Amino acid sequence: MTLLRVENLTVRYGAIVALKDVNFEVREGEIVTFVGSNGAGKTTTMRSLSGLVKPAGGSITFKGQSLGTLASHRIVQLGLAQSPEGRLVFPDLSVKENLMLGAFSRRASHQQLANELESVFQLFPRLKERLAQDAHTLSGGEQQMLAIGRALMAKPSLLLLDEPSLGIAPLLVQQIFQKILELNRKDGMTVLLAEQNARMALRIAHRAYVLEVGEVVQQGNAAELLNDEKLQKAYLGG
Repeated sequence: MTLLRVENLTVRYGAIVALKDVNFEVREGEIVTFVGSNGAGKTTTMRSLSGLVKPAGGSITFKGQSLGTLASHRIVQLGLAQSPEGRLVFPDLSVKENLMLGAFSRRASHQQLANELESVFQLFPRLKERLAQDAHTLSGGEQQMLAIGRALMAKPSLLLLDEPSLGIAPLLVQQIFQKILELNRKDGMTVLLAEQNARMALRIAHRAYVLEVGEVVQQGNAAELLNDEKLQKAYLGG
């Protein structure tokens, strides 16, 4: 089943065209990745899906409903939550407070929230160890875990991850990508991943789209794209 369909998405920042007629879809149960260099349009795509950027043209349909005019909090309520580029945790709030803010748009019982917190802790045990610490005291990798955990507290049908490897030590990058894979395989979470680390993203994704200067220039099976000679030269150091 197609969960998200984007057709002819165009975004402008003044005279600059950031996205031009971008088309893609995400089916339920998939990990789909956008790969491309810095400035290719990956973050603009993610921000458009979350309602933070209003498109100049095209359509975004999630669960059969148009997201075009919806405010960001309504989009979260529909089941689309994002862990943003740069993590953007609330630095002076505790780990627990950050996580609870992820559930702000939901009507959930105290017991439901406690159960969901526990699910996040099972995925990222380090967050439980640092529950009372302010977010700014965490390492970059721990803040990334917190940003993902906060998004999961919204109980999304589709989890958007924007550059989860950015500014994180290589060992922690591997751990976080393993957790993304675990979310998909064990919990059936559908994931849309925007990532500069093309090799890592293509290894865990089912399908991929390659963005260059705001346009989709290639798409297909992620494993096949991982072995594509042109893509290797451009993004994989081949």
